[in-house]
Amino acid sequence: MRLTRAAEYALRSLRFLSSKDEERWFSIQEIAADEDVPTQFLAKVMQRLTQAGFVQSACGKTGGYRMAKPPEDVHIADVVLAMEGPLSVNNCLLYPQECRFQKGCKMHDVWKEMQDAMLAVMSKYSLADVSESKPGAPKGKSKGKAA
Repeated sequence: MRLTRAAEYALRSLRFLSSKDEERWFSIQEIAADEDVPTQFLAKVMQRLTQAGFVQSACGKTGGYRMAKPPEDVHIADVVLAMEGPLSVNNCLLYPQECRFQKGCKMHDVWKEMQDAMLAVMSKYSLADVSESKPGAPKGKSKGKAA
């Protein structure tokens, strides 16, 4: 399984915003230049992040984007699920009613365990854990949330 560029760019953009000390709006061009992301593609990503409630946006000359939630309240799993939709390592987990082998399949439990482990790791880490620390901010792992 591989995450899309949209999910990667979303995480990179949120990491950028969450590591800034300034109480201001950051333009799409600033984020794109710093994270080496195509501006037009990033605009679509930022729109989805705004709709999901991770960032706030403002129009106009002094507008842009800023975090809507504290970095410690945004877990990697939340962002990935918002960008990708439900994750599944195998179609039989995503569409169990369509799997004709589910009852006797010994692989089903393996796929499920892999998927649960992946989501647990992403739920364990917040943006605060993967962002540059702000001066005076505590360092260390956040207490992740349950998947």
